[in-house]
Amino acid sequence: MTIQEVIQIGGAILVSLGGASAVLFGFSSWLGKVWADRLMEKEKAKYSTDLERFKSDLSQTADSHKVKLKKSEFIFQKEFEAASALVALNRDIVPTYSHPDMDWYDACDEMALDFGRTEVKLHAYLKEHGAILPAGVKHLVTICFGIAGQEKFNATRGSVHASANAGADLLYGHLKQAELEIIEKINGQIVV
Repeated sequence: MTIQEVIQIGGAILVSLGGASAVLFGFSSWLGKVWADRLMEKEKAKYSTDLERFKSDLSQTADSHKVKLKKSEFIFQKEFEAASALVALNRDIVPTYSHPDMDWYDACDEMALDFGRTEVKLHAYLKEHGAILPAGVKHLVTICFGIAGQEKFNATRGSVHASANAGADLLYGHLKQAELEIIEKINGQIVV
């Protein structure tokens, strides 16, 4: 074996190994691309599914909050109407200043003389707004309804019994307290 033959054999080996390595490199590159594409598709499908689930959950949460907000707005509107009606009722019950020497005792006499109409007004108020009233306010208005119903018999056009006058003062105090409580509740719901 001559040097030339050794070089030819060595060259042939290198060429064949180089060709094989080129083929092997091309094949591994193609195979790597196929695997990468498959892995990418799996990840893409997984993230797409996760994204759709997240969108669905977010949509359901948003819809739930919209419903809660609508209910809250409805309840707030009813509470506001009840508060406004109670303020108006309270103003209707308290007599206006009718003579120069009128004092609180005289005002209570006038309220007592009107207990029959007050009872009807309180009954109508409870009938319309009783379902939405806070428990404390409803309790106070119910007490006032009872006072008016009971004491109306102790106040006639000719005279007002002391218990009817005291009842008028108590009724006014309870209605004022109920008004303050319901307005405080309404104001507590206003967020700026």
